[in-house]
Amino acid sequence: MENQNQNQEYRWIIGIDVSKESLDVCLISNTHRQLLNGKFNNNPSGFRNFKAWCKTHGCECDLDSLCCMEHTGLYTRQLVHYLLSRQVCVWLESSLHIKRSMGLVRGKSDAIDAQRIARFAHAHHSQARPLNLSVLTLDKLKDLNANRNRLMKAIQSLQVSTNELKQVDPDSGKTVERVNRDAIRGLEKSLQAVEEKITEFIKADDHLNKQFDLITTVKGVGKVLALLIIIYTQGCTKIVNGRKLACYSGVAPFEYRSGTSIVGRTGVSKFANSDLKRVLHMAAISSVQHNPDLKAYFKRKVEEGKNKMAVINAVRNKLLHRIVAVIKRGTPYQQTLKNSPQIA
Repeated sequence: MENQNQNQEYRWIIGIDVSKESLDVCLISNTHRQLLNGKFNNNPSGFRNFKAWCKTHGCECDLDSLCCMEHTGLYTRQLVHYLLSRQVCVWLESSLHIKRSMGLVRGKSDAIDAQRIARFAHAHHSQARPLNLSVLTLDKLKDLNANRNRLMKAIQSLQVSTNELKQVDPDSGKTVERVNRDAIRGLEKSLQAVEEKITEFIKADDHLNKQFDLITTVKGVGKVLALLIIIYTQGCTKIVNGRKLACYSGVAPFEYRSGTSIVGRTGVSKFANSDLKRVLHMAAISSVQHNPDLKAYFKRKVEEGKNKMAVINAVRNKLLHRIVAVIKRGTPYQQTLKNSPQIA
C-alpha cells in the first residue's frame, strides 16, 4: 500500500510543538524558505488566531499546507480535529524519529522544537503520511479500548482478591463475594456497553469496517486483536509491511553479535508495543490449539527440536503477515487446503 501523497508538493510547511496550554508554530514557505514563528493558546480561540496568523503570511491552511507535529496524546487531539475539518494535511510523527533524524543538537525550547519539527517535515515531506477523517473515529476507538481495559482490570482485581480470600477464610470470602456481586455485574454491564459502542463506531465508518471485516477473516484473529491493529496502524494506513508490523509488535527476531567475541542469542526487542504484543501472543496460543494448519506447524517444529517459545513467536509472525496480506489484497483470507504443501 503505497503512500499516495509521496509526490505531492506543498507550498507551506508548518511545524508545531504542542504542549498542554500552548502551541509554538514555525511556518516555512517552499518559495522563499523563510522561517516565521508564532505562539498561540492550545484551545479553539488559539486555533482561530493561528489560522488568522497564517493567512497574514499568505498561507491559507488548506490542501497545499503540510502540518507536522509530534504525538503528544490528548494535547494534539483538538488541534488535529480542527485542522482536518479545514482540509489541512496533518502529519503526526514519532518524537523519537524526529529527534534521531536531527543528529547532534544543543539547546532546547518550545520555539526551537517547532523549528526543528518544521525543518524535519520540509526535508522529509515526501515520506509524509497525512491523516484522513477516519482518525476522528480512531480517537473514539482508542478511548473506548482504554476504558475497556480499565473495566476488565477492575473486574479481574475484584474476582482474584475475593477468590484468594475464600481460600484462606471461606466465611469472610463469601461475605465479600456477596458485597461485590452487584459491583461486578455493573462493571460487566458497562463492559458489554463499551464493546457494543466499539462495534457501532467501526460499522459507521466504511473504511474501518472494511478493514475490520478483512482482518477478522484470518483464522485465529479475533475482534480485540483486529481492533488494536486498526488503532495502532491508523486504520491500516500506517505500518502495512509485515516485517515492520512484526518489529512494532515486538515479535521480529534480531541477531546480537559483534566480531568474534560478542555472540548473543537471537531474540526479540523489548522496544515494542506491549499492548499489541500481549493480545497477539494470546491469539497465537489459541491458534496452535484450534487452527489446524498452525497446530500442525507447531507440532512439527517442536518435534524437530525447536524451542516452544520460538515456534510461538513464529506463529505470531505468521498471523501478522496474513493480516497484512489480506489488507494489501483487499480480499478475505483463504484457508489452506488439506492437500496443499505444508507451510514452512
